[in-house]
Amino acid sequence: MSELKTAIEKIETDGYCLLRGVYDKQQMAEALNRVRWWDKFCQDRTSDKVPFLNVGQSTVYNLQNKDIFFLNLLFGPKIPQDIQVHFLNDRWFKQIPQNEPNYIVRSYIARSSNHELPMHIDSFVPYLGDHVFMMQYSIILEDQSAKNGCTVVVPGSHKAGAYTTQDARKDAIALESEVGDVVVWDSRLWHGTTANETDGTRWAIIATFCRWWCKQHWNIPQAMPQEIYDQLTPSQKAVLGFCSVPHLDEAHGIDLKCGYDDLPSDVRAYRPKGEALGVETLGRAELKLE
Repeated sequence: MSELKTAIEKIETDGYCLLRGVYDKQQMAEALNRVRWWDKFCQDRTSDKVPFLNVGQSTVYNLQNKDIFFLNLLFGPKIPQDIQVHFLNDRWFKQIPQNEPNYIVRSYIARSSNHELPMHIDSFVPYLGDHVFMMQYSIILEDQSAKNGCTVVVPGSHKAGAYTTQDARKDAIALESEVGDVVVWDSRLWHGTTANETDGTRWAIIATFCRWWCKQHWNIPQAMPQEIYDQLTPSQKAVLGFCSVPHLDEAHGIDLKCGYDDLPSDVRAYRPKGEALGVETLGRAELKLE
């Protein structure tokens, strides 16, 4: 049985899969170095209106507009993309070739948890059925164990059709993982983390993917820097949401789905009156990695 088929069956049955050694350790060391730099750089540039699950957790938001490195990391390995295509592609999205992704990134962050994350679901609403509309993809930058705050899951709970309770933790298992591994899960899965009882960090990069018609957590197309946009392929732009951006009104467009030929060369076309946004003042040129 192929690795892809095994992973798909594992997700269908248990709601998650653990892919070993997807990234090499050198890539992960570079990613960790950059994440730590951005964590320090953005500390006084981040809103204090934080969801309760992220309170007190070191988090770097919107990796897609920080550094092309993070997008190259995301779009590099093939098997995670094939998994997303299987579960999240819309076969009625005819404007994009059917063998290419038409799902989108909802959010792309890095996080180092310290306190125990409560049991929760990421799909907002529980439901029954095989039609998955959201998934998470966690790239492990530092070894994770039950002692330093690894993810815990309740296998099969994505089929419960109900919100989790904190009593579910007694049925959860720890997903201990190593640098370079990837954890993928159905967003309906009941999950949380253990507490980090060590003095160290446990950074992971987490991408949330969803079907094209779901709302993105941030307006990714509007906030994309031109120098990063210019380095993306049409398919990558589609995954970032550029082929399903809502129109301002009927004079600007009506069909919410567009193809590669409709992508503008200037990313300012997605911004109000073509204005520059605050993201362009973040100072990416100041990035000096140790």
